[in-house]
Amino acid sequence: MKKTLVFLLSAVILLPLVSCSGTGEAPSKDALFRTVCSADDALERAKAADAVVFEGMRCTSGSDVWDAFYQAVGDQTPASVLCAHYYVLNRERMSEELYEEQKDQYPKLFFYLVEYDGSSYTVTIRQSTEETASDPEAFACLLHFTGAAPSTATFSSYEYYVLADDPTATWDGIMAGLLSSQFGAGYRHCTVYKNVFD
Repeated sequence: MKKTLVFLLSAVILLPLVSCSGTGEAPSKDALFRTVCSADDALERAKAADAVVFEGMRCTSGSDVWDAFYQAVGDQTPASVLCAHYYVLNRERMSEELYEEQKDQYPKLFFYLVEYDGSSYTVTIRQSTEETASDPEAFACLLHFTGAAPSTATFSSYEYYVLADDPTATWDGIMAGLLSSQFGAGYRHCTVYKNVFD
């Protein structure tokens, strides 16, 4: 009886975390969010699952999943979507010293679980290699920005979806706040979807 109880308690404790070993079947959105594995494994699984995948600045998979989520929230229907943001280092865009310092920490993949309850949003973030996720962060609105890229950019136009508190926030205002040296400047926000176009 004691051994059975210990086994059951162990199973309950381990339940929230899912390893990457197994049958190779695509996990559900919630299971994928809890899966602890390397960035490359997480990227492969995210593409096979019901997730929206971003590699660098581009959406490479699941844009239709995002569109369905955005349609649902436009109808004020509770919905959720899992986004996977994958990053590698670009050696050409950084000093050799910084590259050598950072190279062993990449690639990285961050899961963003975005949930809408019919009136407001929360986002919970977890790096694929970490067991612990952030605390859910609440926002009042989801803003959609599109526009032409600056002349110095390597792409022609962009599209972003940003969680924010202020429905009047602008993309220029958000960027100005990010570039400002003033503490607290700009809008509190979280960019959950990004895509650029040639």
